[in-house]
Amino acid sequence: MSYPKVVVAYANGNLLSDVAAVDGIAGLVGTVNTAGLQGSPVVVFNLADAESKGFTEAAEPAMHRHLKEFYGEVGGNQELYVMGVAATQTMADILDETNVAGAKKLITAAEGKVRLLGVFRKPPTGYAAGTDFLDADVSAAVVKAKVFAQARLAALTPLRILIEGRIAVESSATIYEPDTASNGFAGVVLGGTLPDNSASVGLALGRAVKYPAHIKLGKVANGPLSITNAYVGSKLIKDLVSLESIHGKGYISFMKHPQKAGVYFGIDRMSSNDDYRLLAHGRVLDKAAVIAAATYVEQVESEVNVTADGNISDSDIAYLSALIDQQIKVNMGDQISGLEVTISPAQNIINTNTLSVKLRVRPVGYTSFIEIELGLTAA
Repeated sequence: MSYPKVVVAYANGNLLSDVAAVDGIAGLVGTVNTAGLQGSPVVVFNLADAESKGFTEAAEPAMHRHLKEFYGEVGGNQELYVMGVAATQTMADILDETNVAGAKKLITAAEGKVRLLGVFRKPPTGYAAGTDFLDADVSAAVVKAKVFAQARLAALTPLRILIEGRIAVESSATIYEPDTASNGFAGVVLGGTLPDNSASVGLALGRAVKYPAHIKLGKVANGPLSITNAYVGSKLIKDLVSLESIHGKGYISFMKHPQKAGVYFGIDRMSSNDDYRLLAHGRVLDKAAVIAAATYVEQVESEVNVTADGNISDSDIAYLSALIDQQIKVNMGDQISGLEVTISPAQNIINTNTLSVKLRVRPVGYTSFIEIELGLTAA
């Protein structure tokens, strides 16, 4: 037997109370040393709160670093779900949908509130990361992240995942290309505040939740990041000649802009080259999905009028279309450029008991590249 329910799937009038759809509650899962903190989800609101719950710099330097950078970027109190895991868990393990002691435990404890999940690892001594530029765990985690995120979407708790792009062999020319992985649910953060081959996942999470879903991480008008320097491996980004090429492979990484002080993120690329190749696009769709589910769940097992051939009536189509159109426009406003709602009249709802609705969200555009033609004139 199956439950009556609303199912949301992604594809390449009457006033209601507003639907609560938060843009940016985040979760963070990564390595901790203290056994009592492993596998125990907690909620923190600032760095001091996190320290009071055991995530001190002395006891948990890796987790503390990400928490410090998260709250340094947010610049105030912010709800954050945190869980530590043992160093034996790889990032792929953390994101394994079958692992009840991984990120799934945190997401369950958060009861669907998490929209962004960061994952990092501090490997134990003697860990073999492979011979390529990136730790082999990174690509494995991207694969696991797709199944994990699809399961969250099926449960109507969609999220996007940021994975630490740990470097294995800095001198290797064999560089993983995330944009070939066909996974718009996950992005790989490359580079960070320390010259130790790690990546600042906490900082990226902080920048993301600081602004609404449609705002890109690298929006220059929002000012530089809260850090003074960024490294990729052991090199400062200003000294890395291949930095632009690395960005082009599909990473979320750091850069400096001419005539601007400070460090910025580049394009918020995800591990795909399809409609969901940008974090901002995915976050906007996730928000729309939550609103759609919250709106239409009120209609589950409700009555609709039908025509002589069993199809849904035009008046009910108009009513159901207006419901979702109003809710998305009220809750998302200028986060989108437009919305198309299509409910086909050719639905034999008497025999199928199924209502099919197509929503097409038109996102805002982004001026990632600006070309200026400059010349002299005699006029």
